[in-house]
Amino acid sequence: MAKITVVAPANTMRNLDTKTIGVGLKNLSNIGHVVSINEESFFDTDNIAGTIAQRAFSLNRAILSENTDIIMAVFGGYNCNDLLEQIDFVELHRTNKVLIGYSDITTLLNAYYAVTGGVSFHGPGFGTFCDPSLPAETVNGFTKALSLTNIEERLIQPQITASDLWFLKNDFGTREWKPHPEWQTINGGETKGILIGGNIESLLNLIGTEYCPDFDDKILLLESSFNTDPSQFRMWVSHLKACGIFNKISGLLMGNFTECSRKRFSPSYLDNLISEFVPETVPTLVNFSSSHTDPILTLPIGGLIHMKLSNKQNEICMSIPERF
Repeated sequence: MAKITVVAPANTMRNLDTKTIGVGLKNLSNIGHVVSINEESFFDTDNIAGTIAQRAFSLNRAILSENTDIIMAVFGGYNCNDLLEQIDFVELHRTNKVLIGYSDITTLLNAYYAVTGGVSFHGPGFGTFCDPSLPAETVNGFTKALSLTNIEERLIQPQITASDLWFLKNDFGTREWKPHPEWQTINGGETKGILIGGNIESLLNLIGTEYCPDFDDKILLLESSFNTDPSQFRMWVSHLKACGIFNKISGLLMGNFTECSRKRFSPSYLDNLISEFVPETVPTLVNFSSSHTDPILTLPIGGLIHMKLSNKQNEICMSIPERF
């Protein structure tokens, strides 16, 4: 049993009603966790969960708390980069607490690795667990990642996916499940390296700062938010290329796009994008299930990813380095 403290480093939790929060508490309780929610999570300053000082205090309080094993962001949003100079990443590493979230939490996960070399997790937030139709793959992936060792665990592609706004429907509605796009190899090959990255928009906020991880020989995860504009995504990828990042990394995982984003892409969009910006020598897989779609698989930022990619088979494994 782990003790989870929920924090809101970006957008406020104030818009989640009691019923929705109750679902999240129940889902986490059902898999053996005890959850508390920091009161600052409900602060609201222009849809952000309080001032820089308030948000940093909430996260640092969780880091120092003896009643916390896992620090889980409620969800992402914007402006986690406000907190980079305020968070005690060294103490987080010393106390061996687990930090988990996705979307704008990407900023904190990668800064934590850059500062300490510690492992955190790109995976579901508390808001994810508030879904009454929570997919088993999300739960199982979360549980598996928290018990990772230096022995490789293989990741399996889910059969179905959804990206509808279930939380806006009456009584949460019915999820709009569709066949999951196949994990597709663009550039084949085998590689192994430390995983960094996450949401591309948030990751770009770290470039040029002391909180940006080294990209040399890393596996890079890139995913984007709901209703991504294809021209804007291309602009972000072009920025990474201009920074020389695709010539440094040893592998690329590109997250599954939401249904509304896919409708805006041409059938050849991803193939063209990768061929223009990513060297053929960099093993690359697209449609990976660690993004703003469900299910979301949990991955270790700062952990090891082993990729074996070909047109016949895609094999992705994760583990935690022995040194950690």
